[in-house]
Amino acid sequence: MRRLILIALFLPLLAGCGNRNLILTVDILSFMDPASKVVNYSIPVPVPNDTVEVFSDSLNLLQGVGDVTRAVAASMDIAASFDNTSGAATGNLLIYIASADSSNPFTTTPFADVPFQLFAGQVTNVSTHVEASAALAEVLTHDRAKVGVRVVFNGTSFPIQGTETLTQLQATVIMKKDL
Repeated sequence: MRRLILIALFLPLLAGCGNRNLILTVDILSFMDPASKVVNYSIPVPVPNDTVEVFSDSLNLLQGVGDVTRAVAASMDIAASFDNTSGAATGNLLIYIASADSSNPFTTTPFADVPFQLFAGQVTNVSTHVEASAALAEVLTHDRAKVGVRVVFNGTSFPIQGTETLTQLQATVIMKKDL
């Protein structure tokens, strides 16, 4: 019944779109537990490519959207802040998105790879925009998806300690009428 109501709500929007595009903005952070947006990291000694998993979970997304539309493309805006209290490192913030039937989002190729450089006592803000992807759009138009966020550190001065905070994880999905 909920699905029929959602379809009924979208039908006027689909009929009024000039190019028959439906554009949705999905704030993925709003689907996450607030505690999973922040992770403390501590790397006491040199370890090549030390990895910290920030978040990995299954998200319940919009129901019924895939019933009346087909995914065309999606883009994503990603931002994070590193409050590095000690040590120095370069590294990568990796974003994984997989379909709900995947057992683990980290078994897929990262959708986004955001490089960073950290220095002791400094806050580093990183962000990127990932252009249109049909694969991302397909995943985000299902009822559920799996999302994972990893940080890989390549330390140059130890110990490396601080806090990483996801500040933006937002997708724009373009769909076409499929009725």
